Amino acid sequence: MVAAQHSTAQHSTAQHSTAQHSTAQHSFKRSLLRATALGLFSLVSLSAEKNGAFIEGGFQYSNFERSNKTSGANALPFFNGFTGVATGSSGKFNGNLFGADIQFGYKQFFGQKKHWGLRYYGFFSGQGGDYPYEYQVFNNTTGTSSTKKSSQPSANLFYGVGIDALYNFYEKNNQAYGVFVGVMIGGSSWLEGGGKANGQCRYIGMNTSTGEFTNQCVSMNEAYANMASYVNTNKYASKALQASVSPTFVQFIFNIGFRANLTKHQGFEVGIRIPTIDDPYFKMKTLQQIQQIYGNVAKGAQGTMAFRRNIAVFANYVYNF
Repeated sequence: MVAAQHSTAQHSTAQHSTAQHSTAQHSFKRSLLRATALGLFSLVSLSAEKNGAFIEGGFQYSNFERSNKTSGANALPFFNGFTGVATGSSGKFNGNLFGADIQFGYKQFFGQKKHWGLRYYGFFSGQGGDYPYEYQVFNNTTGTSSTKKSSQPSANLFYGVGIDALYNFYEKNNQAYGVFVGVMIGGSSWLEGGGKANGQCRYIGMNTSTGEFTNQCVSMNEAYANMASYVNTNKYASKALQASVSPTFVQFIFNIGFRANLTKHQGFEVGIRIPTIDDPYFKMKTLQQIQQIYGNVAKGAQGTMAFRRNIAVFANYVYNF
């Protein structure tokens, strides 16, 4: 009897020990899973790119175009006469601009893994270059004309604000690699200098009260401002014309590229920028029909000289604060 009781007690003790062991194992597993999850979460947090301010700047190249666009009967030769474009020319000229850009702003990332983000910034870019073209020269004494070649110095300033969507497809430690796509909006200013041909000034000054030319060399910007002023004061063609000059105009650009953070603070990015708006540098229209030797220019005929950067390519150094 005593032996049986002793055996039962031993069996009960063994069951209790097994239960304790099972409970301990279960508790250990839960602790291990919890620690692993916390560890992975902390690694994600440490690897993810941080929110913060940034500044960047670097090299920028652009291809740009000047174009003459007209509408209305005999508008093309009439408008080309004012802009000096050679007879038979399409009025389109291409050139290259080289310069630099700078932008500064703030970036922030969303979600647990923080792969997606946004950045907001202000920017400024300045570029200079030229474009070759042919223009018409009229001889008032003989009544004949000739064609000459020239190169027009040009510069573009672009400034405003932008927003980009960010996506990092790889992150480890303080390194991150990703892409961006966004938009930029701001002012685009064209600074057209004083071109020369055969050592002579391409543009000379004008007395806007009388329409008489001076011997002073001026920039293209000043020459067209003088022309518009003279036309609009009704001194030309018996109040038949209206003109305007707008070296500065609004511009909307798509911004696309690749970005990389090589360390916590330093990185780089490369990309392209695609302008979408022609800047209407000089515009003129007829308020009534005008008679010319090649035919009548219809009332309402219009001509626009426009500038536009076709595409910009850039490479920037980035500093993250």
